[in-house]
Amino acid sequence: MEFHQLRYFVAAAEELSISKAAERVHVSQPAMSRQIRLLEEEMELQLFDRIKQRIHLTEAGKFFLIKARQLLCDSELAVQQAQEKFGGVRRTLRLGFLSPFLDDLIAPVVREFQQRHQGSKVSLFDLPPRAQLDRLGAHELDACILANLEDADMKRFSVKRLSRNRFIAVLPDKHRLAGRKSVKLAELAVDDWVSLSNTFFPKRREFLTETCETADFSPRIVAEMDSLPMMLAEIGTGGGVGVMPGHAAKLPHAGCILVKLSSPAIHSDLLLVREKSTPTPEMETLIALISERAAGI
Repeated sequence: MEFHQLRYFVAAAEELSISKAAERVHVSQPAMSRQIRLLEEEMELQLFDRIKQRIHLTEAGKFFLIKARQLLCDSELAVQQAQEKFGGVRRTLRLGFLSPFLDDLIAPVVREFQQRHQGSKVSLFDLPPRAQLDRLGAHELDACILANLEDADMKRFSVKRLSRNRFIAVLPDKHRLAGRKSVKLAELAVDDWVSLSNTFFPKRREFLTETCETADFSPRIVAEMDSLPMMLAEIGTGGGVGVMPGHAAKLPHAGCILVKLSSPAIHSDLLLVREKSTPTPEMETLIALISERAAGI
């Protein structure tokens, strides 16, 4: 098994499209397909179902995606730490984030940071919130960008609110309300619900339950997913309905309709989380840039 095969697999799993994944990692579509096929043959497992020119993760694929992300992050971190300790390389700032915020928040901030601190480097880790927090606690990340924290983590880390993000309803495109411009939360009381898993997104189940209770019902949660792309894929294949931040509209969402929630308006805070220590000048610059950019999106 080669690391480039893991990168190709993760890209395909997140894009749910071989062509889009190939474009993302700058290889040809046939090369991408061939390497994923070799990976499946070596593992003697089918990681994707191919249905009508679309791909969907199998249960084995969903399980392996978690491990593959961890392996890729660990390999990058190991190289950086070895270079810093033995090669005289300047310390890299390591930032965890959620993929919907890459284009309009993270990428512009990193570009501006590199212009101001040309001798420094920021390394990005696209990880679920729980993995970000675990790595932050282990001193493997310097800061995280996420939402929803457990009380223990609020006390453990330094937390800065960046912005408030409004939620939208996510419906299968065949849903009875799919043609509407907006829906009320109470109109979804009879539906099955798809949530993000507490294992990967702290307090997400409680957030969903408490939100629905404001509309006088308890959601019938039938599936919990480990990422926003997987949640969109589950809803898009008829697994239920859900709510997620409006930024998720930038992710591939074939089979889904994204609809404004008219009542109640649901929000969550986007947070910058780091250890309780005095930041370096480079970290102070990064925090200031993130805060300024987040306030405008």
